[in-house]
This record gives sequence, structure tokens and C-alpha cells, in this order.
Amino acid sequence: MHDHRSSAWNSSLNTPSPPRVAVVGGGIGGLACARELRLRGCDPVVFEAEDRLGGRCSSRSTRVGLFDDGAQCISGASRLAIHVAQPPGELAALHPWTVAATPTEEERNSKAWKQDEDEADVTRTLKLTGSVGVPSMAALADALARPLHIRLNTRIVQARRRAASWALSSAVGEIEEDFQALVLAMPAPLAVPLARESSELTAALRAVRYRSRWVLLLGTERPVPLPGYREFQGSPIERVAAMHSKPGRLAIGPQRWFVEAGGRWSSQHEDVDAETVADLLLENFRAHAGRPVTPNYLRAQQWRHAFVETPAAPPRRSECLWDDSVRLGVCGDSVVASQVDRVHSSGVAMARVVAEGLSRHSGLHSFSASKRDLGQLLEAHL
Repeated sequence: MHDHRSSAWNSSLNTPSPPRVAVVGGGIGGLACARELRLRGCDPVVFEAEDRLGGRCSSRSTRVGLFDDGAQCISGASRLAIHVAQPPGELAALHPWTVAATPTEEERNSKAWKQDEDEADVTRTLKLTGSVGVPSMAALADALARPLHIRLNTRIVQARRRAASWALSSAVGEIEEDFQALVLAMPAPLAVPLARESSELTAALRAVRYRSRWVLLLGTERPVPLPGYREFQGSPIERVAAMHSKPGRLAIGPQRWFVEAGGRWSSQHEDVDAETVADLLLENFRAHAGRPVTPNYLRAQQWRHAFVETPAAPPRRSECLWDDSVRLGVCGDSVVASQVDRVHSSGVAMARVVAEGLSRHSGLHSFSASKRDLGQLLEAHL
């Protein structure tokens, strides 16, 4: 990822040396924080341990096509649409996802339901499921990261205060740079070792509890008569999503299904091997389909920190945590619910708090922009 810093940008903020902020974690929360920090006159650097960005806004390329293997859609409203706006002439990275509304179980069991009616051919209305990244959910992270300084494959293993700055160390040694503030945008268990300079934030992070979740990526040789998105009650499967029904995806060829197990079932099978889990979920999927399903691709994977069950309890129910005495912040689903829009909003809120804190410490005038100016700046520096 290239660093798109420019003299024009710095001059527009009227500061020759913007404060540097280390953001550890390249998920949606960390990227949103870094993106907003740039707009507020700071110089953020995002450190990501993996070779990709996005966290649970993840996509996997397989021999049968692309799967979104984490978050399936965005149901809430946030500034994410502004942050992922593409330059003129490029396709939008965020699109609405509609699926055909199909009969409910109650409708099928009612007298008004015609027994010989084929559910696969019924299209009454279209309903909005949410918004999705195009051509994959990972595209949202790529769009957010476009103007940012990103360092992939850089796992931060130590963070310590040195005078008035933060010094970081990766797995290969100390990073020869100082940062005026540090933001942890990562699962709480991974953030705890880096938050030791703040007893308050360490205690809050230790209290966070997560639920793991099993998911199945399934390619089928023949079409399956299920809607593009459906949730289930009282079943080992909590929801299914058809990759081929999403905008910007290839709709021909083998069908691709994302199958998410329920929380209770995932907990009960937390220590079961992936092959066994795949077979169990496939059998349950066949039961919902009501016909034989022959897979041409089958892979189960486990998200260890899929959903936060007990988030940190910040003062006044804010969207982020901040220790001003050491200039250390925490955002993302360590603090808020595990939803893309909530995590993005948490990152934006974190940036505001960090910028205000740095302003108090260094006299930096916080940068603010009108909606029109914000749009112009985003367009100019995408």
C-alpha cells in the first residue's frame, strides 16, 4: 500500500508536522479511525499483522468462485458510504443488496398456500437485506485504505511509553519511529498485552468476552431452492447467504453459499475438527433445502472472536475508550457490538477523541470541515 501524503494536503491543514498516530489493527474500525484522523490533521500509520485488511470484512477466493467468509452485509447507517466513495468513473464499492421475498413457514402451512406451488419460482417482492461491498466485502477495506499509510504483515508485540511518545516493536524488532498517540483496534485478548501502560484500559479489555462461530463455505453443483438470504430459528444453522445473489458477483456457474452456525451450536462444537463440522452443517443445509445437495466445494472455518458477548463498559456509554494521561485509545468491537456499521462508527469516534486529546497536549488546532469540504477533500485524496 502506498503512502499518499502530499505537501498540498499538509498545507491545507496549515500544520508543517502533523502528529503521528499508530493504529494497530487493519479491520474496519482501525481503517475508519485512520481515515478520519487524516481528515483531522494527523498522520496515522496502520499496522496489520496479516497480509490483508478488513478483519471480518473478509473474502476468500476459491476454485468455484469468491466467498465473503465473514460479515455478509451492512444493515445500519454510518459514514462508511462517504469513506468508501470511489473516484469519478470507478464503480461504487458499496451497493444495496436486495433478495426476492419468499413465503415464510407460516404462509406455507396456511390454507391459502397452494401445495403445488414451487417455492423456487415464487417472487413476490424484493426486500432490502443491507449493503455489501463490491466485488466483495473486502473491497470496503481496500477503499477505506486507499489514501492511508498501511504496513501489512507487521505484528506489533510490544508498546511502551518513551518520554511523551509511544515506541512500538514488531516480531522482528523495534520500529525506529515515535508516535504521539496509540490506538488499538483489535480483539480485546490481542490488545491486552499492548495496553499495559494504562491499568484502566487493561482492566476494561480483560472484561471483554467473545463468542466463537463456525461458518461453512459451500459450492453446489445444482441450484438450491433457498432465497439469497435467510435466517433460521431453532436450527444449528442461523443464516445462509447466497454469494451468487449479491451485486457485482458472478451469477452463473456453481452456486456458492455462506452457511453460518448458531451461537449455541458453535459453542457446543467449539473443539470439534473442521471436517466433522463441515459434514454436520452440510447435512443440516440439505434438510433446509428439502432435496439432495451435492457439494463441489466444502470448507468449514472458525471465527474465534466472531461476536462480542460482553463489551467493555466505557464511561457515559461512548463508542470508544481513551486514556488521556498516556494517549492510548481502544475502538472497535472491544467496545461496541460486532456489526460493521457500529465498528466503523467506533473508529470515527475514536479519531475525534484522539485529535482533541492531541490538540490539548500540543496546541494543534483540530481540523474540521463542512460536509461540502469533507466531500471535496475525500475526492481530492482518494
